[in-house]
Amino acid sequence: MLTKNIAWWDRGMRMVWGLCLIPIGLFALGGVDGRLIGIAVVIFALMPILSAATGFCWIYAPFGFSTIRKRGI
Repeated sequence: MLTKNIAWWDRGMRMVWGLCLIPIGLFALGGVDGRLIGIAVVIFALMPILSAATGFCWIYAPFGFSTIRKRGI
């Protein structure tokens, strides 16, 4: 089981960032027309959306980093 390591504010920023990148990749960079750069940006945008949805960042995990504050600190 994956332990959540992303705080609510971090999840929100990732979701906004990912949702902003999707139309940029599809329309501004030509992902709809099949241009590789646009498709790559859309695929890249899915990573922060997925981590925001699950609350787990695979980049934070190996370093033991978490944006969730511990109680009493």
